[in-house]
Amino acid sequence: MTYYDHLGPEERAVIMLERDRGASLRQIASRLGRSPSTVSRELKRNTQSSEYCATRAGKAYQRRRERCVKPRKLVANPALWQFVESQLVSDKWSPEQIAATLKIRYPERADMHVSPETIYAHIYAYPRGEFRKLCVESLRRGKSKRGPRGSRESNYSSLKIAPEQRIASRPAAVNSREIAGHWEGDLIVGAMNQSCVGTLVERKTGFVILARMESKSASHVREGFELSMAHVPDFLRLSMTYDRGAEMAEHPLMSRHLDLKIYFADCKAPWQRGSSENINGLIRQFLPKGEDLKKHDQAELDYIAFLLNTRPRKRFGFRTPQDLMEKELEEGLIRVALDS
Repeated sequence: MTYYDHLGPEERAVIMLERDRGASLRQIASRLGRSPSTVSRELKRNTQSSEYCATRAGKAYQRRRERCVKPRKLVANPALWQFVESQLVSDKWSPEQIAATLKIRYPERADMHVSPETIYAHIYAYPRGEFRKLCVESLRRGKSKRGPRGSRESNYSSLKIAPEQRIASRPAAVNSREIAGHWEGDLIVGAMNQSCVGTLVERKTGFVILARMESKSASHVREGFELSMAHVPDFLRLSMTYDRGAEMAEHPLMSRHLDLKIYFADCKAPWQRGSSENINGLIRQFLPKGEDLKKHDQAELDYIAFLLNTRPRKRFGFRTPQDLMEKELEEGLIRVALDS
């Protein structure tokens, strides 16, 4: 397929200078890497009184571009947009319902007809600030960006979470890493996305737990994490922060079974789970990408976790996560004994 780029300001300047020097069309075209016919059309279109001015030619080009762009219907027709806005925001109609009603109400007036897609495009392209937010929230899905489910352009997630489960609602004690017992979870996947291993890292101590998963299904992921977390004492099992992956669809069950609060990071914000992202990179030393992870049983995963937990970490003054976790266990058990 042949692609064509419009002449730019620099190319017009070259045409003007070379023409003043008396260069031929083919010489100018060769220097620009363009077809001679392109240079010929540019000169015929923008030469006045036998003179070609690059600045004047650029302004004329911009005027032609503006004329050839069809104005958006809802911008050019304020009355039409007023009706659309009223039905969308006040009455919570869908764009499809609005478009159909306009055709029924104004059958002979094409200027008052608009397609649902035009309404969607206008909402996402034109309003700004709080008004844009109001328009988007009036839609059925309320997505802040458009795009197919699961695409990079879309913020759609099939995971249903309550407002208090968003990471913004996470207590300050979790963010500051002052108290042990708050975990970050994730999955690392194997070859062809056909196998996976669950990773859990405690935010204060950096202690790692690896969980073997039968598959990426929501039920298997829940069962795998529950089995691994069941061995953790209650006072060290306070919360988990995860991403918006569909594999966490059974998070209400997990939260209830483990008596664990679960928070979710924002879409496409891996830095909000920095401990998890960091430890996943270290785990890849033992479980490289492209490998079938099903071949590793739980005993092998426990050994990998042991190697990571007994590795000195610069973050902790070269103490190990194992030492820090043992200290938290000892202090926690003392607190439990005193409370009882």
